[in-house]
This record gives sequence, C-alpha cells and structure tokens, in this order.
Amino acid sequence: MTRNGVTEFMSTTSIGADDMRSRAIADIRAALASGDLSRATEIADFTIRRGVRDPQLYQIRGRCLHDAGRYEEAIADYRRAMPSPRQDPAILGGIGACLLKLERLRQALEAFDAGLAINPKSPELHYHRGLALAMDGHHDDAARAYERAIALAPNYADPLSNLASIAARKGDPRTEGLARRALRLNPQAPMAKIALAMLDMKNQNFAKAEQALRSLLAEGTLASSARASAQSLLADTLDGQGRYAEAFAIYSDVNRKLRDKNAERFPRRGVESANHLIAYFEQTSAARWSAADPPAASPDGPAEHVFLLGFVRSGTTLLEQVLGSHPNVIALEEKGLLSGLDDRFLTSNIALESLASLSARELADCRETYWQRVRTMAENVAGKVLVDKQPLNSVKLPLISKLFPTAKILFALRDPRDVVLSCFRRQFKINLAMFEFLSLSDTAEFYAAVMQLAELYRAKLPLHVMDHRYEDLVQDFEGQVRKICAFIGLEWADEMRQFNKLAPAVDLRSPSATQVTRPLYAEGAGHWRNYAEQLAPVLPVLDRWVRKFGYSHD
Repeated sequence: MTRNGVTEFMSTTSIGADDMRSRAIADIRAALASGDLSRATEIADFTIRRGVRDPQLYQIRGRCLHDAGRYEEAIADYRRAMPSPRQDPAILGGIGACLLKLERLRQALEAFDAGLAINPKSPELHYHRGLALAMDGHHDDAARAYERAIALAPNYADPLSNLASIAARKGDPRTEGLARRALRLNPQAPMAKIALAMLDMKNQNFAKAEQALRSLLAEGTLASSARASAQSLLADTLDGQGRYAEAFAIYSDVNRKLRDKNAERFPRRGVESANHLIAYFEQTSAARWSAADPPAASPDGPAEHVFLLGFVRSGTTLLEQVLGSHPNVIALEEKGLLSGLDDRFLTSNIALESLASLSARELADCRETYWQRVRTMAENVAGKVLVDKQPLNSVKLPLISKLFPTAKILFALRDPRDVVLSCFRRQFKINLAMFEFLSLSDTAEFYAAVMQLAELYRAKLPLHVMDHRYEDLVQDFEGQVRKICAFIGLEWADEMRQFNKLAPAVDLRSPSATQVTRPLYAEGAGHWRNYAEQLAPVLPVLDRWVRKFGYSHD
C-alpha cells in the first residue's frame, strides 16, 4: 500500500454509512488482492472507527490482523463478526487459526470442532484441526484429520504435505509418494520438503538432506516452529557427516531462540519441584511412607501393573515398543494418567503429608480417577500387563507407591552424558520440564536432581524396582528382554524380536519415533564422545551418576 491510497479512501468518506461500507469492502478486497495488507487493515480500521459496525468489516479486519501477527486483536474482531446466536464456521476457523499461532491448542481445537459441527465437509477446518493435534503431539489423530481434508479436497497440498511429514516420522512407506504429490500441487510445500529430507537422512544420504534443508531455510517460507524443526534436522545432517562442532552450534542457536521466545511462559524453573521433593525426603522417615494396603483384585484389572520410568531419552520409548509388541501387553505412552493428582499431593510439604496418610477411601477414589483414564485409552486391560510409560513420572514415585503398592517399576538407565546431550539436541513440546532442555547446563542440573530424588525414593519408599540399561539391551537384546519379562510376569514372545514393525501403527509422541521404526542399532551408545569438548562444562555435574551407574570415564 501507499499512504496516498489510504488518504484517497479517507477523502471520500463524507458519503453515507451504507455507501462507505460498500466502498470500504471493495477497497479492502482490492488491497488484499494486490497483497497490500497494511492498506486493507488501515481502511477497515478507519471505517470501523467512523462508526460503521458491520460483521463483514470485522471479519475482514480480523483476517488482516491475523496476517499481521496481531492474533489477540484478530480474535476480538472475529468474535464481533460472529452472527448471533448462529455461529459461522469460517469465522470459527479464523479464531482457531489465531489460537494456533498463540499455541492455545485446546481452545483452537474447540473452535475447529465447533466449525466442523456446522460444516463437516470443510477441508480447511479438518486440515487446521490436524495442525492443532500435531502440535499437541497427537500424530495419529492429526493424520486422520489430514486424510479427511484430502478426501474432501484431493488437490489440497497442505494436508498432503503435513501427512507426508508424519509418515516420515513413523517410517511409513507412503512418505515419498505423499510428499511428491504435495510438491506437484505446490512446489513450495515446506513440510513435504522436510519429509523428503527425513527420508534421505533415514537412508544415510546426509549431504543431500543438508542441501535440501539449507535451500528450504533460505526460502524463508517456514513458520517459526517449523523453522526450528528444520534447523534441528539440519544439525542432525551435520552430525551424520561427523561435523559435530557445526551441528552443536546450530542446536545451541535453535535452543537459545526457543528459550528467549518462551522465557515469559516459565518464570520458575522445572527443577525447583525436584529440589523441593529432595529437601522433604531427606528429612522424612521411611516409616512415614510404609506401603498402603493393596487394593482388592478386580476382574477387569490388569494381571500386572508396570510403570516405565527413568529420564527422558534413556531408552524408555524403545523398551515400551519392545514390550508393547507382546500380545499380552498394553502399553500406554505418555498419556498423563497421573495428571492433577501430582498437583494435589506433591506441591508442598503439607500436601506430601496428606498423601502419606491418605485413608483407604481416599486412596480408592484416587485410584479410580487413574483407572477411568486408562479405560478411555485402552478398551480392555483385564488379565493383561499394563505398561504406563512416562519417564519423568520418576518424580511422582511417592504417588505411585501410595496408590499402587504392588506395581512394578522398570527404571531405564543410559549413560548420563548421552542422555543430557540427546535432551539438548532433540525438540520437545515445551512445558515446564522440557524448558530445562533448552540450556545444556540446565539439562544437566535437572538430570542430576531427578536422579538424586530417585535415589532418595529408593531409600524411603517401598518400591519394586528393576534397573534396565539401554546399552545392555543393545548388546544382548533377547537376554535382557527375557529378564525384564520375568520381572513383570511375562513369558517371552517371538513377536518381540519384530518390535520395529509395530511402531508405524502406534501413536509415537517421543522424539525417538523415527528411531524405533528401525531395527536395533548401537550407534547411540557413547555418542557423547563426539561432543566431549562442548559437554566439558557439565561433565562435573554428571560425574557422580556416571560413576554410580557404572559407565566408563575412558
């Protein structure tokens, strides 16, 4: 837009309100058609301020504000544009798109679902619903939403492109076909390009993937979150070529920007809750935390209840996939089954004392909350072995011990240096805990605090624990899996050797998703040595745990 264009419009506004409205809408559409977003926004704003209150003007200004990155203001205008009491699916879609940008994912999903309830044949709403689900880690649900959008609009490149990226993440053989189809429709489809780069990386074509990702990043078409992912993938291509210092520089730059972007969301440290629990359990007595009476056996309950814990990037996803391939195992990956209960019982000394002295009735109520959630995730756990995998539930062991005194604890271990490096390199959906991984020193400090806390828990809580080392599984797969099966009450099943064949059918939320679709491999063990210089500042923090868990200093 030129400023003269707006001045020209303003000079004609001595006409009546109806004529002004018509002229404004016509001029706004002309400005949008020519790509002049600033002019369109100014005309809409000027017309509204002159007292013309029209839903169409609010909707157009909402769209302009969205495109200008002023998402809260856009939502306010979209709401003003909503015909009352009837809702408009296009406006709901606009609200949802703004909420996506603000990463208010649940509210965005509510908006898209409301729009689809009115117009279930809107490919745009299905596509944007898929985006929200993918951002929230629900990749299978996101894929289904993209597939619905494609069924309604076969030439819609965006859902094809995003479906290709999910397929690449899960090792789906459809990856290349989906990506090529998307690129034929839109040669600039960024997620399709990322999917092909991931496919090249899987095939060890790191230099080709590097070139493709550098070209994509130079185009400047990626949204900020996708750009961060592409930069991390670029660093992975350098890692694959042995260019470790260059790779680490990119990992660090990406994490620094993400940390700056999210700093206001997390004014307190995730490690603080672990430190508070350490202080409490250093003072409490084991007698205070004696085992509760076990609940009565239920005919619809599992034969064994297993919690797969440890720390992020310690091999828990791999082990869950191995166990989940057994026909008598139901494995639930990171479903938040203890959510809310931890806030109730682990956030203060008073709350902890309350947990330690829960009555039988209160324990039963808390258990029922957990099992109701399980029933929404799994149709029938009766007689099965239920594996609840959430690594950082290690912090919640007092809650697990009180509610489920007969549960088995599988505690995953891996060389602490590999764990910390891997947490720093990988990208997670950022929450209070994952925010720690955006700084190498914070990652090491958080790891050490969780391990110290787990050590205290073993001394003070009545736990049934088996440690499992990732490196042992890699070296002696069947021998280690048979030991684990014996601990959790399973017979060996030959299907467990083919665990990687199951992975594409499972909704994998972990950054390990692309790895567990491969046969077992050993190159992840000891990878920290390639970054020994960069890790040097945090090695003293990790040294105690390196020694305790029996890893070599060589």
